Amino acid sequence: MAVKRSDRFKPIHSMAQQSEDIAAQTLGKIQRELNEHHLKLSELMKYYEDYLTQFNEKAEKGMSIVQMQSYQKFISQLETAIAEQKKQIIRTTEACDSSRADWTTERQKTQVIEKVITRYKKQELQISNRQEQRRSDEFVANRFWHKDK
Repeated sequence: MAVKRSDRFKPIHSMAQQSEDIAAQTLGKIQRELNEHHLKLSELMKYYEDYLTQFNEKAEKGMSIVQMQSYQKFISQLETAIAEQKKQIIRTTEACDSSRADWTTERQKTQVIEKVITRYKKQELQISNRQEQRRSDEFVANRFWHKDK
């Protein structure tokens, strides 16, 4: 029996599905990284606000120049860390967008192949149904002709 056209596309579909799965895994990984970066930024912002509040309260009560410089230095370091975290979020967001575009492309390829396979299967079913109908018609015709003899 000959290999059906729809069956010949199964290896191609399998490869396309693998590429799509890899792209989806990559996208998922980058999205998790992005979520972690947002969480870290949120934690840094909260820590910065708490530390700034603590600094203002202690400054109102009075503190030495050394203490003030220490607070200001640490606040500056937190501001730098927050700025870097924001840059990291921008870079990761860009990577996420790119990865999403890659996944979308791979998904579209898989869908096209699936549509081709579906169309071939439909054609194969129509051919099979016509052949079955022809055999049935021949069987009935043979019984009719043999019955008369």
